[in-house]
Amino acid sequence: MKPLYSLSLTCYPLLLTLLLAGCHHPASMQKTAALQSLLDNKEYFKLRTALALYEDSISEDKSRWFHAFADNAFNRNAASTDNIRALLKEDASTLPDSLKARLLMLEEDNEFKTFQYARAAAIHKDLIDHYRHAVDSSTYADIKNTAIITGALAAEPAQEVVIPTGASIPWKKDRIGLMEIPLGAGDSVYQAIFDTRANISSISETYAKKLGIKLLNVSYTEGSGATGNEFKVSLGLADSFRLGNILFRHVVFQVMPDTVLYLAPIDFHLNIIVGYPVIAQLKEIHIFRNGVMTIPIHPSGSNLNNLALDGLDPVVSCEIGTDTLCFKFDTGASSSDLYDNYFSKYRTEVTRRGKATTIKVGGAGGVTENKVYEIDAFTLTIGSKTVTLPKVSVHMDPIPNSTEKFYGNLGQDIVVQFPEMILNFESMYLDFK
Repeated sequence: MKPLYSLSLTCYPLLLTLLLAGCHHPASMQKTAALQSLLDNKEYFKLRTALALYEDSISEDKSRWFHAFADNAFNRNAASTDNIRALLKEDASTLPDSLKARLLMLEEDNEFKTFQYARAAAIHKDLIDHYRHAVDSSTYADIKNTAIITGALAAEPAQEVVIPTGASIPWKKDRIGLMEIPLGAGDSVYQAIFDTRANISSISETYAKKLGIKLLNVSYTEGSGATGNEFKVSLGLADSFRLGNILFRHVVFQVMPDTVLYLAPIDFHLNIIVGYPVIAQLKEIHIFRNGVMTIPIHPSGSNLNNLALDGLDPVVSCEIGTDTLCFKFDTGASSSDLYDNYFSKYRTEVTRRGKATTIKVGGAGGVTENKVYEIDAFTLTIGSKTVTLPKVSVHMDPIPNSTEKFYGNLGQDIVVQFPEMILNFESMYLDFK
């Protein structure tokens, strides 16, 4: 599922002027502009590095601004919110409403990720009541749409997880190559897709009834990141369920019409999708090729720090040749693909190496046809390992209803090449053994 609105800034000259206001030293202005450019382009890893270098040569309010976004990207939600609130309190009289709105949107994301639904709903109300003039019409529509979710959840408890010692979950591949895990509800067990790019866990109407999902009386618009299709969904709450021997309570589900989660060309029902809010609460996940997934009680640290979040989408930094590029990481995709951004940057190489063709891409909401170049032997380095994909598709056209800054989507065809994958949402890294 796609994020409902973007948290970073579009680089308008006026906005950059506002950020530079008060920077009278040319070097400081240049560094602030460079940091803002990295943020605009969602270069979170480069932003983190540059911010550490420039920390002592930019003003305190500029430092707070960039740290708010960097902390959000690296899952330090409390630190991000502290910086946001300091800016909104100390600079309230001088900060333009357009920047206040951006900060409030970022704070709402921090609250939603930590299951503080009432706070998120209050921020949405503030945005709708007082900042209509400060955002464009598309962003305002997205805010109103997302406010339906937080408003419906405002009185609901936070999601909880209980992880026992020696926690493990069996997994297997379904017939279209997706990772499935057993979801236990009551006396029954159902297979659920393990999908890091599902912003909220999802379930079909039929399976919502089987699991006893409490339906909330709301309807809103959602979209598929794979196809760009949009559709109406409702919202529900699972009182509890088990993933192996791990217990979850108060889990939010998007409840979708069965037709939305049915891929007609291949006669396949998605049924249940376990998404980012559940996966991230496990903190550290070891996925073994032999069909076992283990979750340690105490996550381990690492200096890789190659994982970030764009809203609710995991993003991984990869080395390709002499370049460093960012990709979305999607365990709910059977194969990896490269976006039109990659095609634009490496057009000459792609057209020389690749073969033009048309492929079908499936996801929630249906199947679309896409023009691509297929290239062989695509090599990249993730964490401590280098991997070569025998074949990868490079899209020539943008994903509909999306303004994409990243270079592609990495899927199961990378995961299965290694005996073990480690996905850590505390120290924020992805690695393989």
